[in-house]
Amino acid sequence: MSPSPSLGDLPRHDVNMDGVYFVRVSAAAGCVRALQPGNFSYCVMVRRGDVRLETDFPVRRAFNLGPGDAIAISGLAPHAFIAPGAPPQVPTAFELRPMPSPDPGHQVDIVLGVAPSEVLALGSLIMGPTFVGRAEHPDLSRRLWRAVDMLEDEYSDEAQIDRNLVIRRLAETMAINFSRRTFAVRRSPMEAPLDPPHPQLILSINAFLRAPERPWTLADLAKAAGMSRTRFAEEFKLVTGQTPAKIISRLRLTTIARRIETTALSVEAAAEEAGYNSSAAFVRAFQREFGETPARWRRSRELPNPGSAPRSAARRTTTPAKRSAHAAH
Repeated sequence: MSPSPSLGDLPRHDVNMDGVYFVRVSAAAGCVRALQPGNFSYCVMVRRGDVRLETDFPVRRAFNLGPGDAIAISGLAPHAFIAPGAPPQVPTAFELRPMPSPDPGHQVDIVLGVAPSEVLALGSLIMGPTFVGRAEHPDLSRRLWRAVDMLEDEYSDEAQIDRNLVIRRLAETMAINFSRRTFAVRRSPMEAPLDPPHPQLILSINAFLRAPERPWTLADLAKAAGMSRTRFAEEFKLVTGQTPAKIISRLRLTTIARRIETTALSVEAAAEEAGYNSSAAFVRAFQREFGETPARWRRSRELPNPGSAPRSAARRTTTPAKRSAHAAH
């Protein structure tokens, strides 16, 4: 019988927050806003007001955020923040304000952490948004807001020569608490990911995003990562909780879902672009992923006024992957 794991045996969840910074953003009633897309990992913490976050990767989801709530999202995931009373419209960028700065008094006030990290951006893209609610997760929420209070003190005192070091350490503490929220849904600590995606896994994901139209296989992805097929599959699932085929399928179907929503692409053409041998197989896969058929997906996202700007998050922003031809097997 093998001995029980000691604390030293448990997976580590270290994060590197070099380059992280914090700003304030706000939204007036009726506004639709989006964060800058790219290799960023964002921490959104609502100080005042209510706002709805819509995102569509790795699955289409919506979060109603209120005072005290926080959420971590990837800058690579299409999204939009919708203030109450907002009509259908294309989102505009948040106006970033330094910490501290005068409060403009808008309906929604947010503390925003920005980590310009490719590893964290791709990791949070694959794993999806991490929500920490004031009511649902009081202990984690309290720790996050304590860190914010300390951050505001640091930003208020420019005389401290080690200010940036303290800000980075506080950001790392916040990231660890978000990780605790992610890992809590796993059955045991031993099943939690070791770290954010390994640099070699990042190479394979980036290779796919640069050429999504290629007929990617498991062997292709492993080669891009410089790993054997077996090691690549094991490392990938350890980090993401999913197989490479499942993640590639999500990317592929999400991309096609956006095209179905925003163009007159037929089901037959969509199936061909997505690399399925038949329309029926494509429809089944689409319904498994999104809970509805492509036709219902399109109808449910049509606006009453055809001349209006699109409402859904999928239409508002672009994704690094334009389309994919085949899943990895």
